[in-house]
Amino acid sequence: MFLINGQFPGPLIQANWGDWVEVTVTNNIQAPEEGTSLHWHGLLQAGTQWQDGVPGVSQCPIAPGETYTYRFRADQFGSSMYHAHYSAQYTAGVYGAMITYGPTQLDYDIDVGPVIVSDWNHIPYFSIVQNVMTMNMSEYPTYSDSGLINGRGRFDCSKPSYGQSFNDSNWLASNYPSTLQWSCVDDAQRSQFRFQSGKTHRLRLMNVGADGFQRFSIDGHTMTVIALDYVPVQPYTTDSIMLGISQRADVLITADASSTSSFWMRSELLNAATCGGLAPPGINEFPIFAEVYYEDADTTLEPVSTTTVKSTSCNNAPIDITQPEYVIPPSTQPFYQDLVLTMTVNDTGSWEWEINGQTYRADYNNPLLYDAADGQTSFPSDPQYNLYNFASNTSVVLNITNATPFPHPIHMHGHNFYVLNVGGVGAPWDGSTVNPTNPLRRDVQIVPPLGFIAIQFEANNPGIWPLHCHVAWHLSGGWYINVMSQPELLTIPAGERDLTCKAWDAWTAKNVVDQIDSGS
Repeated sequence: MFLINGQFPGPLIQANWGDWVEVTVTNNIQAPEEGTSLHWHGLLQAGTQWQDGVPGVSQCPIAPGETYTYRFRADQFGSSMYHAHYSAQYTAGVYGAMITYGPTQLDYDIDVGPVIVSDWNHIPYFSIVQNVMTMNMSEYPTYSDSGLINGRGRFDCSKPSYGQSFNDSNWLASNYPSTLQWSCVDDAQRSQFRFQSGKTHRLRLMNVGADGFQRFSIDGHTMTVIALDYVPVQPYTTDSIMLGISQRADVLITADASSTSSFWMRSELLNAATCGGLAPPGINEFPIFAEVYYEDADTTLEPVSTTTVKSTSCNNAPIDITQPEYVIPPSTQPFYQDLVLTMTVNDTGSWEWEINGQTYRADYNNPLLYDAADGQTSFPSDPQYNLYNFASNTSVVLNITNATPFPHPIHMHGHNFYVLNVGGVGAPWDGSTVNPTNPLRRDVQIVPPLGFIAIQFEANNPGIWPLHCHVAWHLSGGWYINVMSQPELLTIPAGERDLTCKAWDAWTAKNVVDQIDSGS
């Protein structure tokens, strides 16, 4: 796996709303060497579009042995993460939490900090990407074999990888590579959290997984949701919350039990196939545990609490109850664009995820943002860039139809989009908007299997902005478009491109980049 400053997850980055943040990244990845970059998930990067951290769009990768300093404004407040945006590299450990402190609509006593839930694969990420890009995807299933809360979890050491997901010894013998070896520790320490009786605690939930949708809860407690992604919402109460990959939720929990109490924190791990109804019960469907102890509880004893959560949905909460705290009505008379998600096998026998019949592939040596700043606004000879130029349109609606039997967390860079409507299997979007004067705003929304989402964004942030599925393997397969808006208003400091591209061009002149996927 990869570490940041010797840590997993990486160091917590903290700022106040409006601060300038500087992060210096040195690429010491070896055996083999590869490029890297860091994306500051959910920040708008208005006025610093070149700091978004996407190789092939806003920068070249940081070459092996090289250093680059990101500098951007903390232009949103709340809870999020940073992660690598080079291939599926972040799934091997290149991520950490980021908190920007700002106002809150409800008071609380204790900020517990980040609660990072994630799935985990014991197979190296590049091996999984290699398998995903083949036709049968049989050697390394994309079903993660374990899960973590704040980087800690337990794995059944009596079974090889995928042991919690597959109990068929014949399957393991025929598919599990006997050459891979690792050490395993039984009864590893779980993450622990401390609550104080009578106090209200803020938990900053975030899913930084590869494929696993997460249903989060704490036994015996309800939670009040106050923010989704970076957008404060009108508070509502629930006993569990669904987090698609890269989604965040800020919740308040009041410790209303006795001071000697302890409870299980659990996040039920569900992969895309399970959520699509295509996996048998129990296949990659298991809880991840952490321990919650009140101030006088005996921390040498594990909790014995049970869950009462009844939810079986893999979808986000209904958008009619998730209204933003601050009302910003969407613009009228937007431009409409239909997008249809499909998957296919190409002529080489590789799986591709396509939008409107086209897959995406990055050119690491040619960041598109700099072409746009120089006046190039179309790339007809390079359809793999999958670029949609919305030109001077000031507001755009994307009607996204999911023609696959899997759910997908749809993320857009540089914007908090409006979620106009969401639908499951059945009729397409009829053009109606839920809460038309105050629809939900966020930067990631789950589109249901064989369903749709209709989202709208205000094109007030000039640049080229990725829109993609955040399931790592779907993104590797090319499920991605570039959204260009207001390119004539885009300006980039002189010499900025050379800060990453000069070293990358020199490195790739002597080394072959093993880019077997989309690159993002």
